[in-house]
Amino acid sequence: MRVLVTGGTGTIGSHVAADLLSRGHTVTAYARTRSDAHRALLPELGFIAGDVTDAARTREALTGMAAVIHLAAVTAPGRRPTLDLHAVNVTGTLNVLEGAVGAGVPTVIFGSSGAASGFSFQHRRLVPQYLPLDEAHPDRPQDPYGLSKLLGELACRGYTDAHGLRTICLRINHNWILSRTSAEFVTSAGLYQGRSIEDLWQERYVKCLTAPDGEWPVPGPPRPAHLLWTYTDIRDAVSAFALALGAEHLHHEVFAINGFDTCSLAPTAELLAEHFPEVPCRAPFPDHASVVSFDKATHLLGYRPRHSWRESDFHDWFTSLGSRSVNCSPIITTAYPVR
Repeated sequence: MRVLVTGGTGTIGSHVAADLLSRGHTVTAYARTRSDAHRALLPELGFIAGDVTDAARTREALTGMAAVIHLAAVTAPGRRPTLDLHAVNVTGTLNVLEGAVGAGVPTVIFGSSGAASGFSFQHRRLVPQYLPLDEAHPDRPQDPYGLSKLLGELACRGYTDAHGLRTICLRINHNWILSRTSAEFVTSAGLYQGRSIEDLWQERYVKCLTAPDGEWPVPGPPRPAHLLWTYTDIRDAVSAFALALGAEHLHHEVFAINGFDTCSLAPTAELLAEHFPEVPCRAPFPDHASVVSFDKATHLLGYRPRHSWRESDFHDWFTSLGSRSVNCSPIITTAYPVR
């Protein structure tokens, strides 16, 4: 299958492209730039230089493709002014959808975010109506990024209804890179180019575990409680895109994609008693079970997360620091019920 990956030289995009290439697909990245280091890591990956804000160029890039995985985005609030963020995340998504219709591309897989629910970058405190959180829960984003992702999902639904496009929206929740192998794109050709994986882990993940209720920058990264302590190993996120690509029986769906456990040292029951004692729970939360349900993705896509930070290269490094005690007991995924 010929697949275009917008944002295909970014962190998630690079991993998705590499995975699809390993599955025998012909993959082309559509992005503004591509470094020599990235080209050396994925020499078989095609490349088209362009920007999703350029409607004509985007349609041209889509010509002859069987599917597009749309990951190009401004990835958090505050990284660009609001209108510039929406030009990329909302108008850019519309350009991809319009281009797909015009070029006869039947499938669009949209890289959405858990931020579409509203919890990640909340300005005023949001309390879930129930837990575990699922795709039926009302969405109330208060920030430009979360709003842009929700609008992208709504646009996908509209293009499915109006034009028959197959649109699958994957809400990736708090992407973590936990294996040294997965970190190669980030440290060799991505956000942390020229730095070490330990730098990434120290700056991005250690604080979540050791100082979750400390001071966090505004607008982000969000404090773990706002994320409902979710995270997703990038290998599990990548698997969701491959599953969505092959789910030809689906027309339009939105799926929460995350790990089966939390990014917290505290048991889930303790977290909920402290932060959300008033929220009704529709299922038990043993040990460190996630409070965001991926049940829908399991039943309709076959998605099951297989990776935990508690059994990872990151975990081995973290515990070697002599940090406060971490639960090192083996993780048995069946202990965390699908909800």
